[in-house]
Amino acid sequence: MNAAVSAPIRLIAPPAVATLVLFAAWDLLARSGAVSARLLPAPDKVWDTLLRSMSVLFEQAQPTFWVAIAGIFAAALLGILLGIAVSVSRTAMQAIYPTIVFFQLIPKVALAPVFLIWFGTGFTAKVIFAVFIAFFPVLVGTIAGLQAAPPSYGRLCQALLMSRLRTLLAVELPFALPHIFSGLRIGVTFAVIGVVLGEFITAQTGLGYIILFSANNFETALLLAAILMLCAVGIVLFGLFLALEAIVIRLYDSR
Repeated sequence: MNAAVSAPIRLIAPPAVATLVLFAAWDLLARSGAVSARLLPAPDKVWDTLLRSMSVLFEQAQPTFWVAIAGIFAAALLGILLGIAVSVSRTAMQAIYPTIVFFQLIPKVALAPVFLIWFGTGFTAKVIFAVFIAFFPVLVGTIAGLQAAPPSYGRLCQALLMSRLRTLLAVELPFALPHIFSGLRIGVTFAVIGVVLGEFITAQTGLGYIILFSANNFETALLLAAILMLCAVGIVLFGLFLALEAIVIRLYDSR
């Protein structure tokens, strides 16, 4: 087997084996009778429920997906702009950054009812809640990335009489891109969490609503099926941002 074929296999094999072991243990525990089937249905029961409820789950996954998309793009815009602001201005760093860190220390679940009172139960409220949770990793990644450029590059730009904006765009931002996208990858997962928390509070539409409804009615198989669909939504979002990262970095590298 040549190296080109064996490398992907070595990459895929460990998580695939771990997943198989997990599902085998789950199936064994569910069929052993040690746990009630109502509390822990077997994997095939969850799979059957997923197939039977696919139309409903897919319909409810759409608002979750689009709110998460809107939330992560808004979080990216806010995090990058704030990161640039606090990086180029010491005053902004001293004024803004401690306040942001303070608000990040507040448990997000505790703030969900406040957001409900302020913004209602619609699309906008869930997007704002997702942004509030997701933008901080992007902010930290942007600040760390803009500080990653070697100091010698900055001195060269000063010697060439380059403006601060041109130095930022031509030198600092390319160094910051990997850090920014690292923050975005974390932010994607946080955005999905924020959307689901918002759906828990509003309890109207989305996969969070299905999960809450299933839990209240002890429909464990439907609950786990909804979680699997939510995982699929997260994987799609994560893949989209990996593709976006590859495109953006390739564009910068080609300049």
